[in-house]
Amino acid sequence: MDCERMAVELVHEAIQKVPHGGAVSVKAVIAAVRQDGPHLAISDTVLIDLIVATAPAFGRAVAFDLNE
Repeated sequence: MDCERMAVELVHEAIQKVPHGGAVSVKAVIAAVRQDGPHLAISDTVLIDLIVATAPAFGRAVAFDLNE
């Protein structure tokens, strides 16, 4: 499995753990991806793009809390 596909799967998994209608924490999703895929050579910017593109499709809002 390639790096980007694995990152997409990990982002989807993290988003789906948030209750439907809830807000997905950008910071928490990135941390989960980094923990579960420490070997992934993918930037935070790409992960944020994936989160922003995917969360609404799963019925979740996005909380931009990366700098908190």
